[in-house]
Amino acid sequence: MSDERELPPEHGIVSGRISGALSVDASFEHLYRIYAPVVVGWLVVRVESNMVEDLVQDVWSVFYRRWRTWQQPPEMNTPSARPVLSFLFRTVHLTAKAHHRAKLVHEPIEELDLLDHKAAPQRLFERLTLARCLELARKHCCPDDMEILTGKLAGVPAKEIARTLSITEAAVDHRYRNVLEHLRRHVQSGTGEIHAMGN
Repeated sequence: MSDERELPPEHGIVSGRISGALSVDASFEHLYRIYAPVVVGWLVVRVESNMVEDLVQDVWSVFYRRWRTWQQPPEMNTPSARPVLSFLFRTVHLTAKAHHRAKLVHEPIEELDLLDHKAAPQRLFERLTLARCLELARKHCCPDDMEILTGKLAGVPAKEIARTLSITEAAVDHRYRNVLEHLRRHVQSGTGEIHAMGN
């Protein structure tokens, strides 16, 4: 019973879809509710703010077409696998990459509206800290390091990030630790400087 609590939230939905217990549309709606904020978060740090909504639509359109004929990859037939999250990660990566082929634009993450925010003070502080770290990472990390950071933060397995970026799992883990260490040093020092990172 404790194993079920540790399963990814998509596990039951994917199982239900594959077994026919859930329809394509019902299972898609459940997955959308779970992962829509994650997809938005991934895109917010990858593309200019005025493009996020359009690219979110693109990602979910691609996923829906794939979901209608979903075939579970054999390597994802484990209880802890996250095939949907992994597919969405790769789709966001490719969608953002295609968008950036025409031009690269770097804008800071938009500030949270403190007056309208109803979260508890600690949660607000955590969100502001995360937003600041992501803004710093966006300004000072190479695109692949941003992919690794946002993928790991969302729980995408290192194997899937490595496959998406065509690097080894060890490189994913190493670069993730390096990004976190650079961000930690920057936030603690308050200097406003962070070393540019790359391969």
